[in-house]
Amino acid sequence: MLNSKINLKRIPRKPGVYLFKDKTGQIIYVGKAIDLKSRIASYFSGVHLRGVRIKNLVSKIDDVQTMVVESELEALILEANLIKKYLPRFNIRLIDDKDYLYIKVTKETYPKIITARKHELKDSLNFFGPFPSSTTVKNTLGSLRKVFPWCNGGRKACFYYHLNLCSGACIGEITQEDYRKIINRFIKFLDGKKENLIQELNKEMLDEAKKQNFEKAGKIKKTIDGIFYLTQSQRVFSYLDNPNFLEDEKKLALQELQKVLGLKKIPERIEGYDISNISGKEAVGSMVVLTNGEIDKSQYRKFKIRTENKPNDVGMMREIIQRRLRNDWLLPDLIIVDGGRGQANAVDLEIPVFGLAKRLEWLYPPEGPIIKLPRKSPALKLLQKLRDEAHRFALSYHRKLHDKIILT
Repeated sequence: MLNSKINLKRIPRKPGVYLFKDKTGQIIYVGKAIDLKSRIASYFSGVHLRGVRIKNLVSKIDDVQTMVVESELEALILEANLIKKYLPRFNIRLIDDKDYLYIKVTKETYPKIITARKHELKDSLNFFGPFPSSTTVKNTLGSLRKVFPWCNGGRKACFYYHLNLCSGACIGEITQEDYRKIINRFIKFLDGKKENLIQELNKEMLDEAKKQNFEKAGKIKKTIDGIFYLTQSQRVFSYLDNPNFLEDEKKLALQELQKVLGLKKIPERIEGYDISNISGKEAVGSMVVLTNGEIDKSQYRKFKIRTENKPNDVGMMREIIQRRLRNDWLLPDLIIVDGGRGQANAVDLEIPVFGLAKRLEWLYPPEGPIIKLPRKSPALKLLQKLRDEAHRFALSYHRKLHDKIILT
């Protein structure tokens, strides 16, 4: 039976972590979900009530706390760190279940990263878990391997080496010291220490550059970029200190935008635009929207470029925004276009417009001084998320049209 303290109407349909509490306020279970509302409701609808242990858990639930995050990976890592912090008794019982999966770092000269059951953890260099969803763990490792390319062992180039998912320890292409650095970075990352890891990598990259070891510096830069791309929102310690961190950061970012861009009001609706094409062919444009700092996919729009058949991003940008304005859609408080001053000048509106260039991450108004936000600025991170989402949406539409032409 659902406790009166648990108001399902207030629980969002967003990814995150949930903490069940008993009558004393003690946390008795931590779980994660892609859809918090659906997941939590399932405990009280009979869907989960198949075993004695789950029935026992539900009978003890008096309240629930949720922590909204922005990705499944972030939820996975936050869940593991909250379990470590609070040691909830029903999670501890899961740890005793031999069927649940762990992420294991083997204790070898060249450690491997594998999945394992509880009885296989004795010889671990480190391990993380348990994780109830084996599919989630395997998918997560697939993503992490692109950033931390570990080796499966063997004496010849493995399958993963040819996919650039192995650092080459199998054929002697990397020293033991450099390989252990990759493994240690992986461990630090899964411990939720992303910010510390980035600081260390930046220092190491600068040191290598000063020594003119530009190839090594480039590889470190690639790792840094990969971490940011993979987990732009992975801020585990921030969530541990403040469960409302995500909402607070969005408010701070919007307030900062209003101040630094000189806006008349806090920008409730921000639109981002991008162009995708190959030498002007199959050119498309995208419009993505942030509503109160949050991705609003219901407002996304895509455009097939009509007037250009040659590379001209400025002209294409002008076309899609003019077409957008012919529709009776809500007007934005701020427009961000992918590019520099040229793209920003393509939009002749009273609405504030800025170009966000990828290389330096500076903001370009149609005229006047360039705005350089600090790299750690919440406002810049919000605009980067918008810009990257516009790029992703445009690219996916372009690929779809391109594939359709090839197949016809």
